[in-house]
Parts: sequence; structure tokens; C-alpha cells
Amino acid sequence: MQTIEKPSRWVYLVPIIHLSACAISFIGYLIPSLQFFGIVWVFIVLVDLPVSAIFYALAWKYSLIASLWVVVVGTLWWYLLSRGAEILVNKFKTPNSPG
Repeated sequence: MQTIEKPSRWVYLVPIIHLSACAISFIGYLIPSLQFFGIVWVFIVLVDLPVSAIFYALAWKYSLIASLWVVVVGTLWWYLLSRGAEILVNKFKTPNSPG
């Protein structure tokens, strides 16, 4: 019988970093003296490339929806990647049981 384990706290680290980077880049767009932080957005969109392909399609006409897509779905994407990595690590850590 398999038991369902709670995810470790480390699973939330990468999505929180993604969400924080998005917030920092938007602060760069909103506050003129911190405008240099806006360049972070370029790197976020590049790192989120499977998710941000839709961003590139939407950004020409619907920039707000496209940006929200990257923030919300990109954060969810990194959470799912972290969960998958945790599952793989747990799979390799636990010895195979017979049967």
C-alpha cells in the first residue's frame, strides 16, 4: 500500500522565486527610478519558454492577458516541474520493494 506524502517545502522555492522575479520586473515598469529592473522580464519570458510561447502569440494585441499568463501559468509550470523533480528524487531514494 502506498502512502501519500506531503510535499517538502523545497517544492515551493522555485515557484516563489519565479513569482518574485515577476513582481520585481513589474516594479521596474511602474517606478521610474527602478526602471532598470524591467529587463528581468525578458529573462523570465525566455526561461519560461514552453509556457511563454502563448505569451509571444498574445503580446501583440493583448499585452495584459499575455503578462498575466506568464505570471500565473509560469508559476504553476515551475511548481509542477518542482513536484516532478521531487517525485523522481523520492523514487530514487526509496529502495524498490518486491512485488
